Amino acid sequence: MNKYILLILIVSICFSCKNKQSPDKVKEVESITNLDIGGLYRYYHSNPTTLEQKEENTIIELLADSNQDAVRTQSGIYITKHIVGTGDSIKWGDPITVHYRGYFMDGQEFDSSIKKGKPISFRVGSMVAGWNEALPYLNLGSKATFVIPSHMGYGKRGFPGFVGPDKILLFDIEVI
Repeated sequence: MNKYILLILIVSICFSCKNKQSPDKVKEVESITNLDIGGLYRYYHSNPTTLEQKEENTIIELLADSNQDAVRTQSGIYITKHIVGTGDSIKWGDPITVHYRGYFMDGQEFDSSIKKGKPISFRVGSMVAGWNEALPYLNLGSKATFVIPSHMGYGKRGFPGFVGPDKILLFDIEVI
């Protein structure tokens, strides 16, 4: 863990020396930036006080430990693209079909269209907020993993019978 703290300090110093942009412009750029492992740590909170900050640290540690590059959305969803599809870009309102596997940080699966033997079809915008925000980062034919903080998943209420309150969710997604 000490190597992570040192890396955080180095990255923080580097970014504090750069020219400041307006917060709106920074958010716009950050929402579409690919992040390698070092880049992930610019979002690490050295003294997390809120649930969102603690969850973001947990997500960053998960991605760093598994050596995954990711895209970070504006609200803190991390997307790892395994296969970049060659089909059309996905847009809000598009009808799409996906296979998915939903699981928790410990790997315990809570839902899977693959196990059910049937993909699901829906319009982008009609699913949980995390999916709605992350899907437009993909193209038809893509395979990706979404790491969704609880506030963009099922939140404090959870999804009774499947997901408890305040759970970070992971989804392996295949857009078919």
